[in-house]
Amino acid sequence: MEDSYANLIYQGKKSSDLGVLIQYPFNLTHPIPDIDPTHIKGRSGDFLQSDNSYQNVTETFNCIIQRQPSVSQFDTERQIIDWLASPVSQGRKQYQYLQFDIDPGYVYNAILQNPPSIQWNENTDTMATGQITFYCEPFQYRINGIDYVPLPDNGTVINEELQNAVPNWHFIANGTFILNVNGYEYEFDNMSGEFWLNGDTGDVYDSKNNLFNSQIKFPNLAPPKLIPGKNTITITADSGSTITKAEYMPRWRRLI
Repeated sequence: MEDSYANLIYQGKKSSDLGVLIQYPFNLTHPIPDIDPTHIKGRSGDFLQSDNSYQNVTETFNCIIQRQPSVSQFDTERQIIDWLASPVSQGRKQYQYLQFDIDPGYVYNAILQNPPSIQWNENTDTMATGQITFYCEPFQYRINGIDYVPLPDNGTVINEELQNAVPNWHFIANGTFILNVNGYEYEFDNMSGEFWLNGDTGDVYDSKNNLFNSQIKFPNLAPPKLIPGKNTITITADSGSTITKAEYMPRWRRLI
């Protein structure tokens, strides 16, 4: 089968805008589960300890590059480097969404691991080949779950994937309220204004990154999760409290 080429979309920009196309098909690396086996002599079959976590993966993609004759080799490489550079927030580089036009339903959460390798053709100086390597979370995220949406009107939402989803949450509220997810009550006390709950860290913060973790009570010491299948989500304000906005980013996900 002959190779074909795909568009890589990173930080909202298509690779073809820079003359870069990804060789397809490519060989994906799949995540390794965190499993600690324990062997006991006299017993066949090891005991397995696992918290259902997975390791990040390194994905390497071969590419071709065709620069415009009006753009020098140096400027072309500068543009590619700038495109792949992840933003820095609070002193740390951040994951960014990575997507392919041939697989529009899912995105990866990725960061450039190594600088791209580029080899220019000695006979045709506008052509090059290369490799781009990303360090990715072990999940692919469904495209219909990476934006904030209102809480479900009927209080029910279906997780169609096989993995638990760990949403982010966004509220504008004054006073105390309870977010109920699958029968677990998450209490937010004496809140004021706009704030977010990060599903990965459990931090509650405002637009200036002030933390309000001491005003939050998690029943199981962890943020809400949405299990595969049916989930219930409701929100209730205490008397005298108001909720102007309540929305969530489901982050439906599956293993790579």
